[in-house]
Amino acid sequence: MASGLSAQGVAQEFLQHSIEEQAHADQLAQRIVQIGGEPDFSPEGLLARSHSQYIAGGTLIEMIEEDLIAERVAIDRYRAGIIYLGNDDTTTRRMFETILATEEEHAEDLASLLKKLGS
Repeated sequence: MASGLSAQGVAQEFLQHSIEEQAHADQLAQRIVQIGGEPDFSPEGLLARSHSQYIAGGTLIEMIEEDLIAERVAIDRYRAGIIYLGNDDTTTRRMFETILATEEEHAEDLASLLKKLGS
């Protein structure tokens, strides 16, 4: 959906982020199995548990802004999860901390893109 002169760089950034987000989902699913659970990747299950809503941006800047909002929601949720886990499950807490660091990088990347594009 990204179009225009700046679209190529933004599309590459979105691709990199999506690959990293898929890796997070894989890590979380593996951890769920390790602790005796069963991951639920059904569209209905994912939608029901989502902490942000999907809004398609009509312009490149709107797409970046919506993605930035979703990253900030994820950052808040991982921080809350880290606090909740405390020392009760250090393995999951460390995984959340690693994912949180990546989400913070994504937010920084998107904020930088918005500055470059003049938003």
